[in-house]
Amino acid sequence: MQKDNPFNNEVAEYEEWFKTNDKLLSSELETVRPFIPAGGAGIEIGVGTGIFASRLGIGQGIEPSEEMAEEARKRGIHVIKAAAEDIPIDDGIYQFALMVTVDCFLDDVSKAFSEIRRILVNNGLFIIAFLDKGTPLGNLYEQNKHLHNSYKNASFHSAAEISDFLRAAGFEIQDKKQTIYSLENKYQEIKSGVGEGLFAVIQAKKI
Repeated sequence: MQKDNPFNNEVAEYEEWFKTNDKLLSSELETVRPFIPAGGAGIEIGVGTGIFASRLGIGQGIEPSEEMAEEARKRGIHVIKAAAEDIPIDDGIYQFALMVTVDCFLDDVSKAFSEIRRILVNNGLFIIAFLDKGTPLGNLYEQNKHLHNSYKNASFHSAAEISDFLRAAGFEIQDKKQTIYSLENKYQEIKSGVGEGLFAVIQAKKI
């Protein structure tokens, strides 16, 4: 799924970032939360250590890094070790799928989105959160990614690019929200739309 997964040996560093930046995490969680259906089966694609899934009531995930998957299992998540481009799950199983800041590490975004569509029921929802390179902070991340081990091989996308990938894979975009306008660890405003906040969320429906 991921270009030289940078998190295979960096679980502690990954976890520490979220502890140190707890208010940024809260802002991101509360931007995603309204998009999560109250009922129905859901799965997180690239569940990592389960930080988002465990707080959003999602009990299943896929994750290519065994080290990350082990941490997610400790949080009560049932994890399948797999890549987003080749999900070992039958067609039409889930009411919704969540992906959080994984797109930039995918080898093949189009294939991954098509796989996600395949495992969703008709009219199922795909909620994708990503670091929007079309924003001021996103541009800063893009310009300086070579300085950070976690992102040096990342391919960030703009909201327009993600939208194009979604439509091409057979999704209809329904809603967009955004947050994170500075990297100061404080709770940040959640706004409709995209283009300002680094952390963008798009909800799309399988058609």
